[in-house]
Amino acid sequence: MKFIFSYLAIINIADGAVTYWGLQFSIIEESNPIMSGLYVINPLLFLGYKLFLSCVLYGLVLTKKLPTNRLIKALSITASIIYTIVIGLHGVWVLPLII
Repeated sequence: MKFIFSYLAIINIADGAVTYWGLQFSIIEESNPIMSGLYVINPLLFLGYKLFLSCVLYGLVLTKKLPTNRLIKALSITASIIYTIVIGLHGVWVLPLII
């Protein structure tokens, strides 16, 4: 679980940075209504929330208070897979525009 939570924290920050950049230059649109709302209020609020969520995940890793039940493990693995696909899509959309 330590690896999974660390990975989720890192990919969450990466997703936030790439999404922020893509939104700033109108390359992509945020499809998550909550994150879109935060971005509309203030782009720094959007980034701050992403950073906060990653800090919570790292906090669980550092304090060794990781949940151990099967449901949380399955959800974490599923989130990791989905997040990897999402960050890959962001790369496909954004990288050709900066190369």
